[in-house]
Amino acid sequence: QVTDQGAEGELSLNTLKKYIHYCRTRCGPRLNKEAGEKLKNRYVMMRAGTHQHEKDSDKRMSIPITVRQLEAVIRISEALAKMHLEPFATELHVDEALRLFQVSTLDAAMTGSLAGAEGFTTEEDHEILARIEKQLKRRFAIGSQVSEQNIINDFIKQKYPERAIYKVIHTMIRRGELQHRMQRKMLYRLM
Repeated sequence: QVTDQGAEGELSLNTLKKYIHYCRTRCGPRLNKEAGEKLKNRYVMMRAGTHQHEKDSDKRMSIPITVRQLEAVIRISEALAKMHLEPFATELHVDEALRLFQVSTLDAAMTGSLAGAEGFTTEEDHEILARIEKQLKRRFAIGSQVSEQNIINDFIKQKYPERAIYKVIHTMIRRGELQHRMQRKMLYRLM
């Protein structure tokens, strides 16, 4: 049955905006005790499952279920409860949040398609990153500067993945070892 607002079950944009505003301002659900317990048990199980996968595949992988990701699952559970205008996130909300996490993150981790993502770096990737960093430090002395593009091109010629080169450069910048200069065209070595 079609109404003047559109198909049955559809909300007007204005109604949807009011609903979202109401949810944001009036709802602040938290995990109830049972949901928290269920989440804790599943978290422990997922970490153990990763260890088993490493043992079976003989491939070392950093544990992909980090505390940050657990916090994300909690936030998703609470957001689902907020959408239902409920004061507490229940086991049903936790189940759905875990399902979303499983589908989006763990499946990708198990197939190896998360290489380079935070918390999902293989031992082989760590070795490549360490080699790049070591060569980069040998490449130019403290207090000198070099073109970032020249560095990247040289490492690409040595068959290093471009993603790994950028990751090392950005990590060293975050640690305060390198600094961009001249409109980010040059890299300056601080330490």
